Amino acid sequence: MSEADYWGRLEYRICREFAAMQNWDLRHYWCDGLIPQRYHLEDSEPRITGQAWICYGQRQQEWKFTLFLPEPVGSQDEVDWASLLPPENATPWLAFDSAGKRIQIEPAAAVPDPS
Repeated sequence: MSEADYWGRLEYRICREFAAMQNWDLRHYWCDGLIPQRYHLEDSEPRITGQAWICYGQRQQEWKFTLFLPEPVGSQDEVDWASLLPPENATPWLAFDSAGKRIQIEPAAAVPDPS
């Protein structure tokens, strides 16, 4: 999977995660795009940060996002993008802060939903 494919797929995966939230109010949120801005690939806490367009109903706002990587990598070409797409029917890989207008994505934290 290319990096460009990844960001589009992650956007839709976030939408599906919001739609499946137990809290009914959170189901009104959706993601309309992610724009990576900074790649902290070799940091002690490797991550990518950027802008997320998060919507509530028809209202759209610019939020910040952080995507945590499981381990440091030397360059964007070394990122295994497919492994960073959270699986379906898994939680709690998405942290949500509506007051701070921030989402955090940690694919390595995903565990299967309880049956």
